Amino acid sequence: MPKRDKTSASRRPPPGASLVRAGAAHSADATSVVTFTALSEAQWEAIRSTRNWPGGRDWRDMLEKCAQRFWEEQSKRKMWVKKLRGKRPAREKERVYGALLLTRRLQRAWAKLATDDDFAEDRLPDPGLKLREQRLITWLSDYETWVTPYVGKSNPDQEHLEWQLMSMWFEAGGKLEYSRKKDDPGTPYGTLVDFLALAFEAVLGKRYQPSGIAKMIERHRPQINVAWEIYRRGLT
Repeated sequence: MPKRDKTSASRRPPPGASLVRAGAAHSADATSVVTFTALSEAQWEAIRSTRNWPGGRDWRDMLEKCAQRFWEEQSKRKMWVKKLRGKRPAREKERVYGALLLTRRLQRAWAKLATDDDFAEDRLPDPGLKLREQRLITWLSDYETWVTPYVGKSNPDQEHLEWQLMSMWFEAGGKLEYSRKKDDPGTPYGTLVDFLALAFEAVLGKRYQPSGIAKMIERHRPQINVAWEIYRRGLT
């Protein structure tokens, strides 16, 4: 199955195996937020009843892993928000990057002294400097994961979660479509709308209106269709 890219622009993965990982919904449509550990029997039965899920896959387990990963990422993101509170993130990144450059310059300077008898017995590269270099590299890598992708977005992890749930539905044989009620000014409805509404309420503790769910479907449908078409062509 296609695998997920981890760059900020592609936090949403191709469908399929990516469902074991999780990842900006519109909060105007939603109410309170709760954390997630597992689906209750009642929640799963309601979600399961939205379609005839094909055999051979543990769909409940896939959904739960997706949700657990989402909340893990939310926790890590909150840690970074707390770490950078009251600071200018871009400035902090510049400071860490500057320290990394200086650390590398210092290591090169020591390496040049290694040919001198006075320093020939020193351990090079210096283990202390290598440790600090690695810590700085790790900080910058985590910054690119938990800070950079969020600039200008409220929650790309939740956008990623939307993608995954729709990919799960698509993989199960469902269509990424909905209808509109004629007797209720165009209100979206359908099995996909029901599935997403129940899944979001179970995972996020938020109740989304059909109109908000329809916008999500429209936003993700083109990319999911393209991803699956590329995947299928790769199998032939």
